[in-house]
Amino acid sequence: MSNRNHSLRFITGTSLHAAVLLLWIALSACSAARDAVWKPRCILTQSPHPRKHIDWSRENIYFLLIDRFHNGDPGNDAGNHPASYVPYDPQQKNHEALKTYQGGDLQGVIDRLDYLHGLGVTTLWLSPVFDNSDSSFMGWWPYHGYHPIDFYSVDEHFGDMALLKRLVQEAHGRGMKVLLDMIYNHVAPDHPWVTDMRLWEDAGYKHWFHPHSGSDGSTSIQDWGDQEQLEKRELNGLPDLDQANPEVYAFLFDVSKYWITETNCDGFRLDAVKHISPDFWRRICADLHAFAGEDFLLLGEVFAGETDYVARYENLGFNALFDIPLYYTINRVFAQGGVMPLLSEQTAQNRAAYKNVLLSQVIDNHDVARFSHWAGTDAGEKMRMALAYAFSQPGIPMLYYGNEVALEGAAAAHEQTGSGQDYLNRLPMPWERVAGADADLVDYTRRIVQLRHAHAALRSTNLAEVYQDYGVYAYVKYTAEEALLLVFSNSSVAESRAIPLPRGVFAAPSSWRELLDGGLHRSENDTLHLALAPYEVMILSPQDHWRPHKLIAMPWRCDFTPRISADMKWITFSYSGQAQSVVVAGDFNGWSAATHPLTRSPYGVWEVSLPLKKGRYRYKLVLDGSRWLPDPGAAESELDPYGDQNSVISVE
Repeated sequence: MSNRNHSLRFITGTSLHAAVLLLWIALSACSAARDAVWKPRCILTQSPHPRKHIDWSRENIYFLLIDRFHNGDPGNDAGNHPASYVPYDPQQKNHEALKTYQGGDLQGVIDRLDYLHGLGVTTLWLSPVFDNSDSSFMGWWPYHGYHPIDFYSVDEHFGDMALLKRLVQEAHGRGMKVLLDMIYNHVAPDHPWVTDMRLWEDAGYKHWFHPHSGSDGSTSIQDWGDQEQLEKRELNGLPDLDQANPEVYAFLFDVSKYWITETNCDGFRLDAVKHISPDFWRRICADLHAFAGEDFLLLGEVFAGETDYVARYENLGFNALFDIPLYYTINRVFAQGGVMPLLSEQTAQNRAAYKNVLLSQVIDNHDVARFSHWAGTDAGEKMRMALAYAFSQPGIPMLYYGNEVALEGAAAAHEQTGSGQDYLNRLPMPWERVAGADADLVDYTRRIVQLRHAHAALRSTNLAEVYQDYGVYAYVKYTAEEALLLVFSNSSVAESRAIPLPRGVFAAPSSWRELLDGGLHRSENDTLHLALAPYEVMILSPQDHWRPHKLIAMPWRCDFTPRISADMKWITFSYSGQAQSVVVAGDFNGWSAATHPLTRSPYGVWEVSLPLKKGRYRYKLVLDGSRWLPDPGAAESELDPYGDQNSVISVE
């Protein structure tokens, strides 16, 4: 794109003569404006909005799918196509309706701003507002917002630009910030640039995309372990933009400047980061920060479960990255009953991997099965633990709409039936439960959020573990002025523990105030004896003098105590075949091929014993680091997603 220093705004409602003149100027200034689908609207050298410094580590995020949050204007429910809107009725269980729009809109978000502000939310992340396709794709309507047609307009199901501006203004008036969801990777499957041959061939838009078949999956990603395919092939058939094309880059940058200028938003959530070259991210992050300021939040989504993989992106200019590996760990531990040392191990990985970027802690999002699905029974109690843990980590913790009521979900895919898809994890927000059946969990969420605001220690990077076994985990978060002891019991039954306090740090004896219920506890001989209810979290504040310099001098990790909770059993996995190494990987350890190796006995049998709770677990044996096989000694098996077999063990 040439002549990008022109300051131009495309204005509607002018006289015909003025409109023609402005259009002629726009076409002269922008070589990419070759059709009437996407027109240049705003090309500026700098943002007109002065920005104050923002310490994002003091913020928290609430992510909502606009269509599923609240219906403030029923008049726009069907948009431009009557078939796009089929109301979901939980009584009738017409789940297929969830593949269509459900009526949520920008007015609905505005109507609920006071609720969000009262919950303690400081930053809203809105799902994409772009005008999306007016047709379904593989039976799904783009209610989610990720099939853009016009990057310069608000989708008619949600409202218009004036309403979006009002939402940002209303949020700012409450001291809240707003993030817009930016899509740089792809366009809608039926975008005219792709489907109209006059644009694709004659206007040359085929050069804006990586190879696109348009008729089959031959140009989609086949090998998800191949980085080149991730970056240069299509994500489930969505036409994939070639950001290395200078015109594409200029277009995406100008689109970004337009939304910043028009809405005065405070940052972008950046979609599909791993599907675009790091060279693009390095350049666009630098250009956006030069335009909007260094504190304009650029929050990148690198959807991968490996810490080292996500950390590859930390020095490209993002302010923050979603901590997807920690998401998996939180779900394994608190929802699925995994062992507490997984949290300590993930902390160790993060401390080693990240130096220059904030992390955003995630319990749920729109691309995964809901926490409540994995939690099953006692989902609300388990959600309390996950909330307390996420909001005691450094970075930017995130709530996904419905966390505060432990909203239900389903498996993202069931291997045998195929049932349970993304739309079942995107139910409409059940507002009747906020002040009704789940009012206690909503209040607990509010208190956790408020505690993070009030106590710098919870936001701090300073951590000292004091105790960990298979079911109980305790650590101190601290600053030079404040220390808080957090104790988590992941047991479904009551437990008691003697928590050792760092010698010489706290007074002996000392008094501790529990911040969630106000209870008072007293230590003896540097030991705090606690009776822990099922799934209990304690956040304890010392009431006596303590010595921060001694805490700082301690190693952050503590020794592991090999004690199981009363609801666990030791389960032995064995293998008698030939191999150089054997590892068991399954639901209980995040399918890690390294965490639980088997040891070979003098009799040639490989064995390992693991503590598991009551439940049904899928697993495989990994031989010699690469051969994933079902356990030949398993009593039960089921199909895996790849047409093979998972072994299954049921713990009673």
